[in-house]
Amino acid sequence: MLFINHRVLNLQQPRNTRRQTQAKRNLFLIMFESSITAGLISMSIMTPFYLSLGMTQAEIALSQAIFTIVISFLNLPAGWVADRFGRKWANVVGDIGGAISFLLYSQIHGFAGAVVCECLLGLFHALSQGVDLSLVKHFSGQISQSESYFRQQVARLNLLRNLCTLALVLLGGPIGAISFRLAIALSSIPQFIGGIINMLIIDDSERLVAQYRNPLQDMFRIATSCWHNHRIRLRILVYAIGREMTHGIIWVYTPILLYAGVPLAVVSLAWAINSLFAICGSYLASHYAPRLHPWQILAIPLFIMSIAMGVLSWNISIYTVWLYFAAGIVQGWTGATLSTLIQSEAPAAEQTSVVSLAHVAGQLVYVPAVSIIGKAADLNLHFAPLMTLIIFIPAGCVLAIRLAREP
Repeated sequence: MLFINHRVLNLQQPRNTRRQTQAKRNLFLIMFESSITAGLISMSIMTPFYLSLGMTQAEIALSQAIFTIVISFLNLPAGWVADRFGRKWANVVGDIGGAISFLLYSQIHGFAGAVVCECLLGLFHALSQGVDLSLVKHFSGQISQSESYFRQQVARLNLLRNLCTLALVLLGGPIGAISFRLAIALSSIPQFIGGIINMLIIDDSERLVAQYRNPLQDMFRIATSCWHNHRIRLRILVYAIGREMTHGIIWVYTPILLYAGVPLAVVSLAWAINSLFAICGSYLASHYAPRLHPWQILAIPLFIMSIAMGVLSWNISIYTVWLYFAAGIVQGWTGATLSTLIQSEAPAAEQTSVVSLAHVAGQLVYVPAVSIIGKAADLNLHFAPLMTLIIFIPAGCVLAIRLAREP
């Protein structure tokens, strides 16, 4: 009997080793794909490109609003499709479709073309959004059952994504100076590469088993079950407030810099520095967040934003404007931590759907918040950081207290 058990043990060890080796390979591939597809070469030249087509600021804003609306409506259905039929192939279609959309974008000649391409990008982005994190969760679990290991991998992924985004933005400036259309067309290359990398992944993650024949009923079931689950509901709200508290004011960043006396030629450098601070936030999260309680993970960015926005609502000058970089740290920290709080509570088969639902919640917070902050900035630039404080800090504090009271 001892001989048999010893032999079985020896057979199981190589099998487990092979499984871990495959999981590490898959984890590397999905993190590489997620990193290179996070940024856009054409990001810094899109507004000048729109203006060169004769589009007004109102039309530019409308095209971006249409993108947000499309992705908001499709997030949960696309997440359900990924969970039900395969996360890997949803990512493949999302990346390849996004690449084709950018090639089409480089050929448009007006507002109508921009709207069509934004709708296509919204569709394909919805398909791949949330898939990366679901697969990172699955492959991390195959390597280590430790929750801190998973958190560390997501923080590391966010760091890599910020680094790639910065590199692509810096690359896009010189290319855009040669040709706007060339920069947009080249934005398809990382997407094509991401699609190819996805094909190499072995996706053995758990599939969603539909409980209703009607897909809409099944999606409604997932949404309602998340809402009725106190822990998931609380973490979705934490995600929405935590991620969006740096998003609403980002459109006022350039006016704040100019108001403080920063030369126009240096504004682009300030954006790059802010990205570096986001990288710093991700780095800090990868080292410290895995050991923190969920309420502490939320409390740290709330504290940082309270100080930065509080000072800027009182005084915007060349001496205080650098405090805005604190928003970069918060952006990096929250991007590396908050989704893991949700995924730790979500069922394995519904990971993408639940993460997509959190994105929808964030977008529902973002739309009214950015409108209020923008209108406040029209009255007085000091009111933009003040409204950021009023909207997000009290809500965030309530959520942090509720997290701290959990057993």
